[in-house]
Amino acid sequence: MRALLLAVALGFGGTAFAADAPAKAAAPIYTGKPGHAPVEVVFDYLKDRIADEYGLSEYRNLTIVQQGKGGEIPDHVSLKVEMQGLLDDAVATQRYAFALRFDDVWKIDAVRQDWLCRRGQKGWTQRPCP
Repeated sequence: MRALLLAVALGFGGTAFAADAPAKAAAPIYTGKPGHAPVEVVFDYLKDRIADEYGLSEYRNLTIVQQGKGGEIPDHVSLKVEMQGLLDDAVATQRYAFALRFDDVWKIDAVRQDWLCRRGQKGWTQRPCP
């Protein structure tokens, strides 16, 4: 009985150490080029969504907002790109929200896409407009 209790205690103790081990960072969604600012990295990632092969776009206004997180020189930023006045009759505005970190180059760790529909549901949705 004591041997069984000791084995169970050791088994649970081992899982506690495994849980305390630092988790590996997930692979970035996109890795920027050396010397590029966060806005350049995001633009490269969104290139075919912001303009066509001729550089023409299907929106009236493009808004980019970047906010730094961290000390004097932020190594984490959030960046939002909003395309307003879309020519699409179903979509009024399309928005992307990014989380970036600096690790020798800027890397996109997370991205979310939202839509503001002209009809149907009010407010932002993560489902394409009907």
